[in-house]
Amino acid sequence: MDIRTYLVQNLHAAVTAAFPSESASIESIILEKPKNATYGDFATTVALSLAKTMRKPPKEVAITIMQHFAWDETYVVVDKELLSTITGGFINFCMSTRYLDNVLREVVTNPSNFGRNQVTFPKKMLFEFVSANPTGPMVVVNGRAAAIGDVMARLNEWIGHEVHKEFYINDCGNQIELLGLSILSRYAESKGITIPIPEEGYAGEYIIDLAKSIAADFPEIENQPDNEKTLLFKTEALKRNIAQQKSILLEYGVVYDKWFPESELHKSGMVEAAREQLKTGGHIYSADGAVWFKSSAYGDEKDRVIVRTDGTPTYFLADLAYHLHKASRGYDESYTFWGPDHHGYLPRLEAAVKTLDASGTQFRNFIIQQVNLIRNGQPFKMSKRKGDFVTIADLLKEVGVDAARYFFLMRKISSHFDFDLDLATKKSDENPVFYVQYAHARTCSLLRHAANNGFTKEEIDGADFARLVEPEEMALVKLIHEFPAILMHCVIAVEPHKIPTFCETLSAQFHSFYQKHRILIEDRELSKSRLLLTKGVKNLLALSLSLLGVSSPESM
Repeated sequence: MDIRTYLVQNLHAAVTAAFPSESASIESIILEKPKNATYGDFATTVALSLAKTMRKPPKEVAITIMQHFAWDETYVVVDKELLSTITGGFINFCMSTRYLDNVLREVVTNPSNFGRNQVTFPKKMLFEFVSANPTGPMVVVNGRAAAIGDVMARLNEWIGHEVHKEFYINDCGNQIELLGLSILSRYAESKGITIPIPEEGYAGEYIIDLAKSIAADFPEIENQPDNEKTLLFKTEALKRNIAQQKSILLEYGVVYDKWFPESELHKSGMVEAAREQLKTGGHIYSADGAVWFKSSAYGDEKDRVIVRTDGTPTYFLADLAYHLHKASRGYDESYTFWGPDHHGYLPRLEAAVKTLDASGTQFRNFIIQQVNLIRNGQPFKMSKRKGDFVTIADLLKEVGVDAARYFFLMRKISSHFDFDLDLATKKSDENPVFYVQYAHARTCSLLRHAANNGFTKEEIDGADFARLVEPEEMALVKLIHEFPAILMHCVIAVEPHKIPTFCETLSAQFHSFYQKHRILIEDRELSKSRLLLTKGVKNLLALSLSLLGVSSPESM
């Protein structure tokens, strides 16, 4: 049992035993970290809350509660006399040596299970992220979405949920027609013929490359009419762009369970089914030759078209059908990570989804904010239509997979992010990913040196924890203990940036410990204990980095 669970359960039991008539007023017991470390590792204000309703002195209430508390030195330092547990109305607890010893040995001997399978009731979850239109190369904001979505899936799976990852391919609609026409224009240009690029078409250099490569593979295209050329261009461009997306994401460490094409929804009748559900519920109407969703009834600035005047469904209706399809597959929760251009789109989509039968699926949507790629203080402008953009492939060539993933994960997903290329390529402590990886490499070096000096794995794993008494040593062990709770926070709050923050804090504390205390000394027993701690830090850094999809080099 986790120490927080032990404390909360036993505090509830103690409150119920001490004040049966008042216990119902306590909805939850919150554990805090005392601002003053001398007061211990955890504190709760439950006595203060009860004192207000009971009109009694907080300290008196606290003492009464703790007289009924089930002390267990497996978790906390036993204080039956309540000499240090009660400070005013606060109830404080100190983790016991036995508990900290068990935590350290767990991460040393069984790191593959540290913080794992914490949930009591696992859920079936779907994570859909990136889902970039297959009309061109993926840009750096897609790289941020890929890192965040992938890590959130990894974290949820680690704590015990059943997780599936999906990429939604927008292989239908007006943007695909524009892609084919844009390539036709560039192909015609190569033949000395002028066919203007459509107003909303794509003008990047990659369009010229597609025109050349497709024409080279299909020389017979020269004698075909323009409509057949356009069909071939868009069909082949889709295949090649999707293959390129899969390839670059694989290089980036992102593997999907399913690539779901929008065309599958149309073929299966799901799009029309979504329209019928909206019609049955009275949520749509016809006007000006189109079909409209009453989104203004849900706070939108105006109603939105779901079927155009030519009878073709809009992207919006297809998205509704996709959400219905997700629900039909029995997911308890469906997470979707959207790009920064979807702020206005999400409210009406969420409103429409609520009108449909989602079969108990909870849909959770998150906007991943814009990325500014910085070099020498100057941002690159990115536009897939104009072709003035930086791709994920470009970024990986520049900084590598580790730096790209780590940097994209360092900030809240709701924050705009300036990606500093100069910092990401530095081989110094200023670069956070280098700093963390160097800490891991240092622990590996120390353990190799110890092995060369005759210290065996069995000696280190069985070292005496009680020899670890220095403040820097205890700070490291207590930080290691925090990791499972940080994992849970990341999952619940959808804040994966807490893992890089943890890695940097753990690295900083280990560097401080290393600078102040020699590890291999004449006192062999103390050396073994410090090596035990070093191994714990090594294993936890490796685990944390692996959850981020970042490597943990053993030498640098």
